[in-house]
Amino acid sequence: MKRLALAAAFALSATFAAQAASPDEQAAARDMFAKIIAMRTAKGHGQVPAMANYLAGELKKAGFKKDDIHILPKDETAALVVRYRGDGSSGKKPILFLAHMDVVDALPEDWALNPFELTEKDGYFFGRGVDDNKYGVLSLTQTFIRLK
Repeated sequence: MKRLALAAAFALSATFAAQAASPDEQAAARDMFAKIIAMRTAKGHGQVPAMANYLAGELKKAGFKKDDIHILPKDETAALVVRYRGDGSSGKKPILFLAHMDVVDALPEDWALNPFELTEKDGYFFGRGVDDNKYGVLSLTQTFIRLK
């Protein structure tokens, strides 16, 4: 039941964020999506730390304090932890949203389109990680930025 509530809360926040997005915010989100799709965050390429650093920079620009953004390196990968502080008035415990930044590798010769370039075609996005899971990372990051 808690997982369902968490999924519903995420879906509602993502829906709110999509509905309220101005054309400039939509353009910024698309640009961010293109940048993270271009990062080959599969095992052996060492790009997850670069993606974590890029997203951390975007969150800092949005007003998140340095003390609330943590990049935790682990071998060739990293975790990005961002604290979105409330005012404490709800009396509720914090909740955790998470998404993975790594993807299964893609060989360009196996793709009809460049897997490391965001392509929009016939109303669909194509690129490695578009569905699993860079869109999830983008949604969380953009929602936090827009709420900030």
